[in-house]
Amino acid sequence: MRRSLHLAAAILASTFLSAQTFFYIDGIAVQPASPTTADNVSIDLIGNLSSSGAYIVSASAQVVGSIVTISITAADNGGLAVLVPHTETVAVGQLPAGVYTILFNSQNVADFAPSPQHQFTVVGSGSPCDLVDIVSVQWQAFTDTAIVIHVQNNNPDVLFDYPNFILFDANGDTLAKETVNFFGIAGESWHMLRVQDDAMIPNAPFNGTLELWTFFTDVLSCTWSLPIDLCPPAPCATLIPMIQNFGGALTIGTYSWSISDDGGEAASGIFEMTAQLQFDSDTICIPPGNYGMVVIPNDPPTGGNPVFNVSTEGWISGPSQPVTWALPVVMPFTFYEHCIDGTNAVVEIPTAATLNVLVQDGALLIRRSDARALGAVKLYDALGKVLFTSTATSNTLTIPVGGITTGIVLVQVGDHMQRVVLP
Repeated sequence: MRRSLHLAAAILASTFLSAQTFFYIDGIAVQPASPTTADNVSIDLIGNLSSSGAYIVSASAQVVGSIVTISITAADNGGLAVLVPHTETVAVGQLPAGVYTILFNSQNVADFAPSPQHQFTVVGSGSPCDLVDIVSVQWQAFTDTAIVIHVQNNNPDVLFDYPNFILFDANGDTLAKETVNFFGIAGESWHMLRVQDDAMIPNAPFNGTLELWTFFTDVLSCTWSLPIDLCPPAPCATLIPMIQNFGGALTIGTYSWSISDDGGEAASGIFEMTAQLQFDSDTICIPPGNYGMVVIPNDPPTGGNPVFNVSTEGWISGPSQPVTWALPVVMPFTFYEHCIDGTNAVVEIPTAATLNVLVQDGALLIRRSDARALGAVKLYDALGKVLFTSTATSNTLTIPVGGITTGIVLVQVGDHMQRVVLP
C-alpha cells in the first residue's frame, strides 16, 4: 500500500513539474522589422525566465507554407525565484513574399504576446518602387493642359510621403509636373500633372521618364523609363455621367439623359434621385470625340438644385450644367481631344445662320445651307419628350409631323437647339 502511495506521489510530482512555466513570452519582434525576400529573417521572443536558474534548452523554427512553427523548450536547474528578462532569437532564414503566421510548439513556455505580433509580411526584394505599378499615363480627358498618372502602390509599409510626379520626354525636357496634393500614396490613386507652358507634347506614342519625388520635391524616390501613349486604348474609354443635388431642399424624381455625337446617340439612360439618395451616376465607354449631353426631367420640380456633369475614373470631373425645366440645354464637351481620329471627329456644329427649319405640308423641312451633313437630329415636344430621332448623311431631312399636336416643338441638330411652332 505504502509503495503504491509513493508511486502515485511520484507521478503527480512529475505531472506538476512538466506543467510548470520557466519562460514567459511577452512580445514577438521580427528582424528586420519590414523584411524582404533578400533578408535573413529572425524572430525575437522577448520575455522573462522564471528564476535565476531557468534557461532555454532549445529553440528552432520550421516553415510550412505561410505557417512558421517555433519549437521551444525551457528548463530550470533551481535558483532564486525572481523574474529574469530574456530575449531568445530564433533564426528563420530567407522567406518568399507573403503574409506569415507564427505558432508555437512549446514545453514549459507560455505565450502571452499580443495577437497582432503573431503575423508578419515579407515583401519582394529590391526597392519599394518595384511594388508601385504605373497603370497609365494619359491626357486628362477634358483638357489638354493636364496629364493624369494612374498608380497602384502594392506596398502597405511604404507610403511615399508628400509625393509628386514629374514627366520628361526622351530628351529630358520637362513635360508636366504635379503639385503636392496627397499625404502619401496608399493603394490606388490618380495624380494630376500640369502641362508646362513651354512643353512640346509628342503627338504620337513616345519613350519618356517618370520620376516620383517625396517630401515636397526634396527626395527623388523612384524613376521609371517607359513607353507612353497619352491616348486611352481603343476602342473606347470610361466616362461617368452623373447628376447631383447642390441645393438646400430635396430633389426627387427621374431624369432622362443622353449623350450624342455626329453619328447619333452614343448612350442614354435614366437618373433617379430619392429622399435617401441625392445623386446618381452611370458608367459607359465611348471613343474620343466631341459630344453633347442632354438631361430632361421627367417630373415637376420638387426643390433643390440638380446639376449634371461628366467625369472619368478617379472622379476627375469635366464640365457640369444645371438641369432646366424649360427648354433642354445641350452641354457640349470634348473627350480626349488629342486622341480624336477622322472617324470620331464631329463635323462643325450648325448655327442659326446655317440651319433652316420650315413647316410645310404636315412636315418639318430641315436644311443646312453650308451643304454639310446634318448628322444627329432629334425632335422633342414642349415637355422634353423625344418624338423623333435620326441620323442624316445629307444636308436635308424631312420629318412628318401631321400626327403631332399643334404647339411648340424643339429641333436638335448636333448641339444646336431650335424652337418651332406647329400650326
